[in-house]
Amino acid sequence: MSNTRVVNGPGFRVCFDDEPDYLRAYVFDGTDSLAVSTAMWRILGEECRAAKSTRLLVLEDLLSTVDVPEIGQVVETVIESGLRDVRMAFVELRDDIQGSEIAESLCLERGMSIRIFSEESEARRWLIYGS
Repeated sequence: MSNTRVVNGPGFRVCFDDEPDYLRAYVFDGTDSLAVSTAMWRILGEECRAAKSTRLLVLEDLLSTVDVPEIGQVVETVIESGLRDVRMAFVELRDDIQGSEIAESLCLERGMSIRIFSEESEARRWLIYGS
């Protein structure tokens, strides 16, 4: 049985579930921006370290999106948050697939293992079994 906890971030909330093979983070109840994304990735990094998790499934359910020119800053925050070596599946539950794909490309260029999805079941399958 997974251990569930909710963390209140500045302008959003994250529900964490410790699954057998990964950490699941559902990010909700907010509007995305550079400040929100920066805080979100810092919280995700802290939780991964605390759980000693090497796999992270992120489900983002936030209104709006980070502006394209700010995506590079978000990627740097992901790296600074200690997530460079964490295998990540990111599920965009709203409509920001384009911005997420740009972020994915920037992460891949930096040697990270990350993929963007629009559905949780596909993301989970890749996270656990994919190459």
